[in-house]
Formats: sequence, structure tokens, C-alpha cells
Amino acid sequence: MMKPKRTLCMLVLLLLGPFYPADAEVVPPGSGRTGDSPEVVIGLYRLFETNVMNRNPYANRFTDVELLVRYVAPSGRILLFRGFYDGDGKGGGDAGNGIVWKMRFMPDEIGTWHYDYSWSDGTPGGSGSFDCSGEGAGRGMLQPYHENPHWFAYNGTDPVWLKSYYETGHGSIGQDFGWIAEHVYGKLQEHGYNHLQVNWLLSLCCFGQFYGDGPEPESTDLFLYREGGIKETMNLEVWHRMEQHMEWLNDRDIGVHMFLGVDGSKNDGPAWSALNAGAQDFYVRYMVARLAPYANLAGWNFVWEVPGDREEQELGFMRLVQKYDVFGHLRTYEDEMPREHCYHLPEYTFAAVENHRIAAPDKNMERHLWKEPWTHHMACLLGYAGKPVYMSEGNALWRRYWQKRTGATRDDLRRAAWACATAGASFTWNGHAAEYGLKAGGPEGLPFNEENPYRVSEKEIELLSGIMTGELEFYRMKPHDELLSGHAALRVYALAEPGQQYLVFAPDGEPFSLMIDEGIYSRNVWINARTGERQDAGSLTVGEGGKVVPFSAPHRETDWVLLVRKQ
Repeated sequence: MMKPKRTLCMLVLLLLGPFYPADAEVVPPGSGRTGDSPEVVIGLYRLFETNVMNRNPYANRFTDVELLVRYVAPSGRILLFRGFYDGDGKGGGDAGNGIVWKMRFMPDEIGTWHYDYSWSDGTPGGSGSFDCSGEGAGRGMLQPYHENPHWFAYNGTDPVWLKSYYETGHGSIGQDFGWIAEHVYGKLQEHGYNHLQVNWLLSLCCFGQFYGDGPEPESTDLFLYREGGIKETMNLEVWHRMEQHMEWLNDRDIGVHMFLGVDGSKNDGPAWSALNAGAQDFYVRYMVARLAPYANLAGWNFVWEVPGDREEQELGFMRLVQKYDVFGHLRTYEDEMPREHCYHLPEYTFAAVENHRIAAPDKNMERHLWKEPWTHHMACLLGYAGKPVYMSEGNALWRRYWQKRTGATRDDLRRAAWACATAGASFTWNGHAAEYGLKAGGPEGLPFNEENPYRVSEKEIELLSGIMTGELEFYRMKPHDELLSGHAALRVYALAEPGQQYLVFAPDGEPFSLMIDEGIYSRNVWINARTGERQDAGSLTVGEGGKVVPFSAPHRETDWVLLVRKQ
């Protein structure tokens, strides 16, 4: 039974009173997510949070003192992490006004966790504990799958197919959250999306891009900070708005990939390079303290389209993240030209790619190819460095921005999605229109609306996802185009676990031959990639040494997927 807040607070003060002097006291827990006694139970991989107050007079509460926390797991493992200054704890306050600091953490072991905290200026600290339970557990953090790092897996061991959508409302965090949850996130969850690429994390630009058919923004001042003044102008209200979105998605195990990252200069926002080394270090410490305890943080990203090797930019940023993120969330940069990339470096743990400069020394020479599925396939293959590949900005996969610029059709979108999947890669896509004048409903809104022409694409993505997760053990498969022959160049793609399961994607029913290992294959089927129509492909018995088997699709009026599987 939950006790009244005042009663629980008095109990905590009686139990832990000697540790909490008047200038650093416990704030009563406000929900099941917060606590400072073993009576509070946190689900595995969920969010523990509690507040302490520090009434000392500081000129700048962000920088003059740090809250340092030592967490001890039930196994005895020790993790050193930081708390953060949070003004009045509700989005108000600034560098000079506020008394609330927060401890935030993600427990990854069941049992009782203990913590003690101290202040960097010698102000007396304290200690506490909370219980972590398997009841209400989250899935955990996305990591490379240990057994086959083409794919992602929760905690590296539980493989997951990313059904990912690019949600582009930069300024949507300024709108009423309940409306966004119902009309945007709720619709995505309803259709099985477990991963989003977003622009509002972190919030540095483009705040006019909100949902025009939703409520008027409550705020359009959504800069996290003003350029050059991060230690003085940090906007706590914006942090709270972002975290409201993160929390809702985290509670539902929906991963969040930050697309725009920390360098706002790419979009007329505050530049990372305008921060000196000390300010950069502070910013990373602070953002890690606030965001890393969210299990659904699906990757730190510097910004879109950078080379990957700049010490003073993306590489330096990743080294700071690597230093302070004790949970080890994924790290990447987006390489628009993955033919030459830096994903082999230890600072990066997955690849986020685009499909430029695949076939020419200058990307302007191949603009006409950016809608082509084969450029997506090759970009994913080229970006693989023993780490998962995520097609972050496939030009045929975005109705928003790229469709008008490339002339990509819905056929190109479907084929590009299959081209990524057969390259052993994950991808994101979107089927809504407009950068400004964004809508949730109607023909230009989310692709779940019947009047939206990209509703067709959403159904085709659903079909692809269903095949990968319901028909195959995709996480055991790798790209194997070398098994193919007898087809037009770059037209047909194969994903396989040789000797067990094969998937071949054949646009327009392109004929091909497939090298198949010895065995009896009785679960063979052709699937229409547009409609899901199925036709039996017969049984195969392949003798010792394997055999090259020719295949012809049922007809050449659509794209076909061939599945060849042992019983």
C-alpha cells in the first residue's frame, strides 16, 4: 500500500536523518519512479529517480558544485555516476535560482541497490536504497547482437528487428504532450513501431516544425541553450519537455535515435565548435547524467552528414560520451558517403548511413541514383565494419524532404526497404510530407490515415517486418549476394543462413539462380512484396556439395520475395 507522501518523507528522514543536514535534504518521492528507501520498487531497466535539495549559495548551480553518486548493485558491482542540477525540479529555475538536484539511474540487476552521494564542494551527502524487480521490467538497452553483429539486440543478447519511423516534429515538444502521445506516438505504437528517429533530442533548432493540426505550441523557445553560453543559459523547461517524451516512449520500450545530435550549426542552431573544451566537457557530463538512465536512448549521434574522424568535432564528442556514459549506450555519426567511413574506430558502436557517393568520385555525379534501391543496398554493405548498420537517411525511404528532390516513387521506397534488409541492415522510413506545415492527420500526415497515399507503403513495411520476424530467424542471417547468379547486375539480393534458410528479393520478378547447400528444403514459398500473396515454391532436395538452382517468380508484374527453408 502506498503511504502518504508526508508520512514516507518523515520515515526517510527518521531513518536517514543523520546523513541529511539542513543544506542538503531529501525531497519526498513523487511517483513510483522515484524513491529513497527499499519500500520503493523499480522495474528492471526502468528509471530510478530521487531528489535532494542543496540550499548553499552558488553563483552558478550548474557548474559550481557537482552531485557525485556511487551505486552498489545487488552483486556488489559499483557504478560511479553523476546527478544533475534541475532548478525547482519542475522545469523552472536557472543557474542562479533553484535548490533541486536529481539522482537518476537505470538498474540492470534484480535485488536491492544501495547508493551514497557526495557533493564536490564538501557539503555533507547521504545514502539510500531501492529495490529492483523483474515485475514491470523493460527490455533494456539496444546493443550489437553478440552472436551476429549485423543486427541489434536488447542488452546484446535478445535480438530485435527495428521497426523504425522517422518522426520529424522538431517543435512538437512545445505542444501539449497528451495530444502528441495520442495522435503521433500512440499511432506508431499501435502499428508495431519499436524505434523512432527524432529531431527534438537534443533540441537546438527548427521549432516551427510542429503538428499544424494539433494544439498551438505552448512554447516556441525550445533552445536548450544559447550559443556560447551553455553554462548560463541552459533552459530547464526544455529538458523537462524532452524528458516527458522520452519517459512515455521508455515506458513502452520504444527506442529513440537522436538525428540532429549536439551540433546545432548544421541547422542554424548553437554550434558545438563555439563551446570551449571545458564547456563541451560540462555539456556531455550534464546530458549523460540526464539522458543515459533512459534505457530507450538508442544511440548518441553528433549530427547528420559528417566525416567521422574530426578530433575537435564528432570524434572528440564520442570520446567524452564514452568516458561518462557508464551504461554504454550505442554511439555513432551519420556518414552520407559510407564507401569510406570510420566505423571501425572504437568510439563508434554502430553505423548510421546514407546512400551517397556509391558509384562516382563526386556525389553530384550520381544524384540521379539516390532513389535507386541498389544504392541503399550497397551503402549498407559498405558501412558494415563488424557493427550493426542503420540506414538513417535512405533517400528513397523518406517521403519528407527526399521524395520531391529525387522523384522516388512508392515502388522505390518498398524496394529500398528490402535492399537494406537483405544487406543485413536496419532502416528508418517516413510516409508523411512537409518540413513545415507538418500534420498528423490527412493525406500528408502519418501513413496510417486511409487518405494518405503512403498508407500503401506502411502496409508494405508491415509485410516486410512480418516476414523477417514471423517467417525467418533473421538474426541468424547475413547478406550473401555471392550465392546469386544469372540475373541483371545489382537487381537481386540475398540474405541467408546457408544450409538452413534463404531469402531472395527479386524486383519485378527478376529471374535468378541461387547456390543452396545440401539438405531437404520443404518450406519454400514465393511472397508478393506488395500484397502478401503467397504461392508455393515446391520442395527441394540438394545433394552433397550443394547445387545452383534456377528460380523464376510466378510472374513479372510485381516484386517477389523467395523463402527457402529447411523444415
